[in-house]
Amino acid sequence: MVYKSGNGRRIKAIDTTFAIVETLAEHECVRLSEIADFVGIANSTASEHLSTLQDYGYVVKEANGYRLGLRFMDTGTQAKRYYDELLTASKPVLEQLVNDTDETVNLVTKENDMAVYLDRLFGNRGVPTDSWVGKRRPLHMLAAGKAILAQLPEDELDAILDHRELAAASDHTITARDDLKRELGTIREKGISFNDRESHKQIRAVGTAIVLDDGVHGAVSVAGPAKRFTGSYFQEEIPNLLLGAVNEIELNLTYQ
Repeated sequence: MVYKSGNGRRIKAIDTTFAIVETLAEHECVRLSEIADFVGIANSTASEHLSTLQDYGYVVKEANGYRLGLRFMDTGTQAKRYYDELLTASKPVLEQLVNDTDETVNLVTKENDMAVYLDRLFGNRGVPTDSWVGKRRPLHMLAAGKAILAQLPEDELDAILDHRELAAASDHTITARDDLKRELGTIREKGISFNDRESHKQIRAVGTAIVLDDGVHGAVSVAGPAKRFTGSYFQEEIPNLLLGAVNEIELNLTYQ
């Protein structure tokens, strides 16, 4: 997926390094020539970047190619500590929400104008999707992402929409800026957002933002199969449970 750059000032070598990293993340173990082809660089250039990444522990060389190293787990754990307060305040509430719904429950935050999954819990009826803790997705196609966008100041919202392309993941994804802004206005009024097969053609979700006086901290969503998430269950029952859960998280953040 291609996104518009915020200011155009980029370092080509770093672009190449992270293109290699993302290639390894998508394809697991990959041979040198395949990496070079995926990224569009010479084998020698790919080899230099991989050697440097290997020296730092971010890449491991195996007999059948290269893979990501566990150094990413170390740095990822350090990065996640920034959200310890939110995770601590949310965990028992998310667990209760899973017990109440038996569905998939997500805790999402905004980082660098993208939605990032901080936590995911699964009930017995929870279905696996193409998202996981640490996964980054465009804000505009997620229930939690739209809930966050709806709570942002107008200038910050416009800056994100100027920066990020409203790409489509399905035929239902909102890709027109005016349409998105109209929906965000409705979400702002009702406090509830809906993902109606916008991130995946077989998934629906409901989201609510976690908001305190200092701004929006993230959002919680409940997701499930589109064929089950219908009628009052989708429009009323799940939203009511979600509003109560998020209110509890906000109180936990205020008084913990």
